Amino acid sequence: MLKIDNILLSPQLYIVSTPIGNLKDITIRALSILKNCDIIACEDTRVTKKLLSSYQINSKKLFSLHEHSPQQKLTFLIDKIKKGKSIALVSDAGTPLISDPGYKLVSMAIEENLSVVPVPGPSAVTASLVSSGIVSENFYFVGFLPAKENKKINTLKSLLKINTLLIFFESPKRLQKTLESMLLILGDRKCAILREITKYYETAYRGKISKVCSDIKSEKNMKGEITIIIDKPYKEDSKNIVNNTENQNLEKIFSFAQGKISTKNLATLLSIIYKKPKKFFYSQVIKFVK
Repeated sequence: MLKIDNILLSPQLYIVSTPIGNLKDITIRALSILKNCDIIACEDTRVTKKLLSSYQINSKKLFSLHEHSPQQKLTFLIDKIKKGKSIALVSDAGTPLISDPGYKLVSMAIEENLSVVPVPGPSAVTASLVSSGIVSENFYFVGFLPAKENKKINTLKSLLKINTLLIFFESPKRLQKTLESMLLILGDRKCAILREITKYYETAYRGKISKVCSDIKSEKNMKGEITIIIDKPYKEDSKNIVNNTENQNLEKIFSFAQGKISTKNLATLLSIIYKKPKKFFYSQVIKFVK
């Protein structure tokens, strides 16, 4: 077992990155901070206890902190630092604040002129990116798309203006519909889906969105954390699907989507995007298929 030295930490807020799956991915510095800090502010105390236990870090004061935590909790932690205590902020997995809670505490600490110290480590964003097989001179991190379909569609439409690789987080239950929406709005770009990265059931799906969408359909009871990598737009796609629809070239979209997305889902998505009755698009699709 790795021996972690006892050290005296300065009264600061330490933003500590933890493993995204494989517990061996934690850094020696992160373990040192977690062992020697006075308080650990964590997203879920049960998850953090499991990590600490695996490295025999016991008798730590754990303080639950999530996106719905009241202002009193934040004030309590800030006051502890002012009184000379050291606090480590962790999320359930990866680097805190990247689609995880913690921003309010960090912002408050900065406003109070308290020192905020990052302790770098694992991140699903970079881990997925380097194994995607897609060129990544630069990228745009989106995180989770809105849950409501119309807001999701509007967000994807806004991303059409971004000429670079896109990275998303998504839940298994929403993955299929999200890929269908991406196919319709962004076009059939190259993509990679990374699931349960660094864990035992780590799985990668690579290819065009249409292929990956088809591959995902055959998976039953999919679980785990998912990262979606979407390649930047192709030059020949300057006139994208949305513009074609707006010019009433519906047949091009129907031909493109045939066999890749259900008639019902296609009609629903188009009705949301262009604010026309779903029946209109459904009848048009049926006519084309026949």
